[in-house]
This record gives sequence, structure tokens and C-alpha cells, in this order.
Amino acid sequence: MNPTLISLALLASLATFAYLVITKLRVLLRMAPENRFDQPLRRLGLLFRIGLGQSKLVGRKRERSAGAMHFFIFWGFVILGLREIIVFGEGYMHGFQEVLPLLGSDSIAAYVYTFVYNLFEVTVLCMVLFALYRRFAIRPARLTLNREANTILFMILGVVITDLVFDAAKFNLIGLHGHELHHLRHPVFGTEMDWAPFASGLAWLISSWGEGVTAGLYQMAYWAHVAVILVFLNLLPDSKHAHVITALPNVLFGSLGYPHTPVALLDVENEAAWEQGKLGVDRIEHLTWKQGLDLYTCTECGRCYDICPTYVTGKPLTLKWFNESLRDHLREEEAHLNRTGASSGEKELVGDVISPDTLWACTTCRACEEVCPVSIEHVPRIVAMRQAQTLLHEAQPEELNNTYRGLERNGNPWGLGYDQRANWAEGLDIPILTAPPAGDVDVVMWVGCMGAFDNRSQKIAKATAALMHKAGVRFAIMGTAEKCTGDLARRSGNEMLYQTLARENVETLNGLQVKKLVTICPHCLNSLKNEYPQLDGHYEVYHHTQYIAQLVQEGRLQIDGKLTGTVTYHDPCYLGRYNNEYDAPRDLLARSSQDAPVEMRRARNESFCCGAGGARMWMEENIGTRVNEERLRQAREVGARTIATGCPFCMTMLADGVAAAGAEEEVRVLDIAEIVLQSLRT
Repeated sequence: MNPTLISLALLASLATFAYLVITKLRVLLRMAPENRFDQPLRRLGLLFRIGLGQSKLVGRKRERSAGAMHFFIFWGFVILGLREIIVFGEGYMHGFQEVLPLLGSDSIAAYVYTFVYNLFEVTVLCMVLFALYRRFAIRPARLTLNREANTILFMILGVVITDLVFDAAKFNLIGLHGHELHHLRHPVFGTEMDWAPFASGLAWLISSWGEGVTAGLYQMAYWAHVAVILVFLNLLPDSKHAHVITALPNVLFGSLGYPHTPVALLDVENEAAWEQGKLGVDRIEHLTWKQGLDLYTCTECGRCYDICPTYVTGKPLTLKWFNESLRDHLREEEAHLNRTGASSGEKELVGDVISPDTLWACTTCRACEEVCPVSIEHVPRIVAMRQAQTLLHEAQPEELNNTYRGLERNGNPWGLGYDQRANWAEGLDIPILTAPPAGDVDVVMWVGCMGAFDNRSQKIAKATAALMHKAGVRFAIMGTAEKCTGDLARRSGNEMLYQTLARENVETLNGLQVKKLVTICPHCLNSLKNEYPQLDGHYEVYHHTQYIAQLVQEGRLQIDGKLTGTVTYHDPCYLGRYNNEYDAPRDLLARSSQDAPVEMRRARNESFCCGAGGARMWMEENIGTRVNEERLRQAREVGARTIATGCPFCMTMLADGVAAAGAEEEVRVLDIAEIVLQSLRT
């Protein structure tokens, strides 16, 4: 070919690419530090399962075809990577492939690879055509039609078509016109043409073309291929297809949490942080480097669209748009960040880049993270931005102020007298733990604010207590010593209030030498089990459905299937996605029902939020339709007469939805504990 020209093209292209990538690396290095280099073996597991195995794409039933399409395009590019080395090497010397280990004419591996890459070129071609068909014919709502995405798809077409044409022209020049061009050949293995059926087929189609035309086509296809590859390479860093570069690292550095990383513990006692405005995320550089990498990695695939309860119900939050807005702002600030170490401050992060309504719409359900194919962590970023708004600017929604006052004064969001916390248990023969050792009981029942003060949720607490009594469990409650875990304060950004409540609870629990807890509230479960360890609170914590299921398995409770009618189960977000518990409540429900429970379309890890999480229980819902009413619609869609759940917040939201629909005579909402209690063998 032309060593000088290929060298100049490579030098210019790689220099530009390196400049673009280094610019972004420098930006990430200026962002807040975060340790994502721990537990390398587990991280490699994520890389192989989610990154290379594409498990979040091919494993999602709702979009198997789109997942398979991306799987084959991804692996096509992986396999064709070696082919590009061969092609560019040909620009320097004919027969470059012969100097590569195991890829010379004497190696069977070379012929097998020829077949594989030729097969994958056609596979990628078909998958890209399918992608274009989806974009222009099917047009799923989650896809945004834009010139950039279409350009990239056509460039991928260009990559595989030019290589197929290059091979086809080469085969004809060798076989029909006697040109001495390098190709694989062996007395036993055969020739390269034998192992490249699709390129050989194309060669047959153009075999009538003359020698001059074919020679010109050979040169044109080669240089067009080189040009497409090099232009494509330099479009990547500043396009949504930057994920070609960043997706695997982003997966490698993904969350190793429970299954999600806990909210970071802010140092709220640090006076300098207050003075410098570095509590939470108030400017783009306050994001951690991993959160910055998340922004660069967003593929704009829109899988977070129809999974998000706020988008489905017409709220101004879509995580795709949220990511795009922050990413575009980050790109605007790249030069200033690299020059000064800080953003320009010309735009307020909340107000100019992201609207307050958008920020506060999130229910923190994490359905978006469950389906994100590149392991982007949306919720920690949203909570961190809320922290800055609440702590630094006192810009939280007005209705939260009364909630905060109630937590500060009486340890519950309603501000009801703390001395009433144990009133629900009067006459139930439940001891109140007032002094150590807690070893005198098998388990301490953490009632939570809903179980203690909300009339409907008190029935859940009483049902749970009755089941433990019947199973002979020695348990106690903490009465007035228990306070709100602080979950709603933390999710709404009031980290100082959260830490105050959490530290007081940890001090009380540790003082009472509590080791094992059972709670009816998934939000309490999540705080006690996964977040209190940040404050030296280490306990064995069970959700009440887990504990009841354990009692059933031990034979301490016997259940008969007494529940009649169509029943479905609503997965609480903080029990399912946050704590990976889907089976215990379903097992109890199946044992308690005469007929097999039915699943809603949105169930298990893709369950639809009730709308209460992220402190939304305490905020008005004035935009769009109500999340709880949409969830009720989904339950009625499968003919449910009973909706079972395992969360007092979900109970409240779903019951409100039933009331709003005037469906009290048709649908009832029950907790799993209530259903089990009604179904006990007598």
C-alpha cells in the first residue's frame, strides 16, 4: 500500500484521539476521589458478567431482540479488533499477517479466525440494519432520533462493508487476474477464499468486473476502510458512543454494594467543608471521578425511560436526560476545569443545568440502575445534589420542613409525642427492652415510625408480633428508646439530621447490646443493615417476611392456603432492589393462597415503585399522574383482588390509590404478615 500515507493518517488520528481522551482523563482526576480499586476479583466478575457477557442486555426479557442486537455488534467489534491490526499492517507491507503469532499461513488458527471474522462482519451488518429498522420503523419511545446516532450506525456499516469489498476485490485480483497479493494458502487447510464464504460470495457477484475496475475497487475499499476507522475513532470521545471506550472500565469500577453502594457518609462536622461549599454536590467538580465517568459513559439508550416511575407518570425526570444535561455541562466546563481546577460557576448546577422539580421528583427506587447496561449509578448522584441543596442552600421542598421538625423534636416525621411510640403494643404482652443484656430475647422487633404511629401500619406490627408469639419467639421492642432511622432525612439530602438520628439509635442499640433485629419496614431494614455500619452499628437484621419464612421452614408456624381470589405481590423497592429479597414474601404468599399468585408485568427487580421512596411520601405530587395510581392500574390489569406487599409505605400508597379509584369493594391491600396470620393452621 503506502507506508508514508498510512503513517501520517495514523499519527494525525491517534494524536487527536489521545488529546481528546487525555483531556477527559484530566477532568476526571480533578473530581472528588473515590476508592473503586478494592476487591479486584469481584470487579473482574462484574466485568465478565455485565461487560463482556452483556447480561443486562441479553438477560432482559422485555428487550431480548435489542439486547441480542447489541451483543452481536459488541462482540463483532471485539473480534474485528485483530482484523484491524492486520488491515493497517497491510498498509506497511504485504503479508503483514504472516509475522503475527498463530496467524500465518501455516497455522490453522489463521483460517479459523478468517471464517469467524467474516461471519461476524455479516452478522454486524445485519444487526446494524436491524438497528436502523428499529430507529426508523419501530421507533421505541425510549430512543432519541438524532444525527449523531445515525451517523455512527452508518459508519459501522461502512467499516464492515469496506472490509468485505476489500476482501472480495482481493480474491478476484488473485484468482481471476493473477495478481501477487498476500493471502492465506496451505496444501491441507486450503486458501483464504475457502474460509471466507461471504467475501467469496461477494467476489463471485462482482467477478464480471474488469481488472482495472477491480484493482481500483481494491484500493478504494482499503483507504475508505482506513478513513472510516480513523474518523470513527475520533468521533467517539465527544459523542454518546464514548461508551465504546468507557463502558468496560465503568462496569469494572461499578458498585460492589448491597447490591448498590450506600450513600457516602459526609463529614458534617468539617467546618472547612461548610465554608467551601463542599457538602454534597453543588458544582460539577464535586462529583466523584466515578460519577464523572458515569456521565461520559451514558449511551443514551433510554432503558431508564419506561422503567422510571416518574417518567411513566409524566414527571420532569428522565435519567437519560438528567445524564445528558450533566454530561453536556461537564463538557462545557472541561477547559476551565483543566486550566483552573474548578468549573467557571457561570451556571448553577440546580437551577440552570437541572431544574429543582427534576431533582426532587426521584423516588430513589433504583430501577434505572437495575436496567442500565453499563452500570451507571444515578441515585447516589441525585442524593448528593439534594445534600447540597438542603445543607448549603436550605432549598428543599417546603413541605419537608415540618417533617424535619418532627424528626428533630420527637424522632418521627409527624412530630407526634415520642412517649406514644409503644402505645400500639398495649395489651399484647410484648416486653420493652430497657436495659442490657438483650441476650434475654431471641430478637428485637424494630417497629419503625409507620408501625408505631400510623393506624393502618400498626396492624402489620400487631400481625408480626402475633406470629412471633405463636412461634414461641422471645422478642421485645424498644419503646420510646427507638427513633426514626433517618432514612427519609438521608434520601432528601439532610445528612446532618440523618446522622444525628442514626448516631442516637446506634448508641441505644449498642448500649442495649442488641445483636439481632427484625423490622416490618424495608426502609428501616436498609438503614439498619446497610448504612448503620458506617457509624459502628453492626447488627443481624431481617425483614419480617424473611423472619416469618424462616419460622415456617423450621416448622414453628404451619400455613394452610386460605386466601381466595386473584392475588398479586408488589415488590417494595427497598426490599427487592436494595436488599435483593424477592423470594421469601412470594413463598409465604404462595403457601397462604388457594390459587397460585399472579405476577404483574412489572415485578421482581423491575418492579414499579409505589411512589413513597426518596422522601416523596412527605412531598406533594402535583405534576403528572400519581405513581401509586399507576401501580394500582398495573395490579388491576392482571385481575388482582388482593395486593400483597411487605412495606408500610407501599401499603399506604397502594391503599390511597385504591381509595382514589373508588375500588375499595374490588381490591384490598394486605401485608404478607396479615395474610400469613389469617392462613395459620388451626
